Amino acid sequence: MLFFARYIVLLFVFLAPLTSCKQTVHGGSKSEGEQVQTKDSLDHDKVYPKFVFTKEIHKFGNVTEGEIVVCEFYFRNVGDANLIIKSIESSCGCTAVKWDKNPIKKGEESRITVEFDSKGRHGKQYKVLTIFANTKPKVKELKITATVK
Repeated sequence: MLFFARYIVLLFVFLAPLTSCKQTVHGGSKSEGEQVQTKDSLDHDKVYPKFVFTKEIHKFGNVTEGEIVVCEFYFRNVGDANLIIKSIESSCGCTAVKWDKNPIKKGEESRITVEFDSKGRHGKQYKVLTIFANTKPKVKELKITATVK
């Protein structure tokens, strides 16, 4: 039993420094006014485009089964760089998406056109459109809803 107790104490003595609080290392080669740039500080200095949508969800309401309905999501680039939409994915094959593939300049407006085909659908529908762009964050979601009768 005494051996086991000594073993536990030694284990604690050697492992405790490994689990101690954050350790700060100061290098002597940097002058007092210099800052070490981290990924966050480098990223902060970059300019990005930014979406501002007039709406982020569209409710079609009641739709007759088999009907194709269309809506548009309007947006403006209020960021500091050209906005490029790389791709838009839909959560369902019943939804088709069209957008301008050209860069949208700072201050310009554009739109995303969405077609929802209700053929073979019944009841409440909730679809998500995932936009991949050169914005920060790189992903933006829009939503459409409908009740198919």
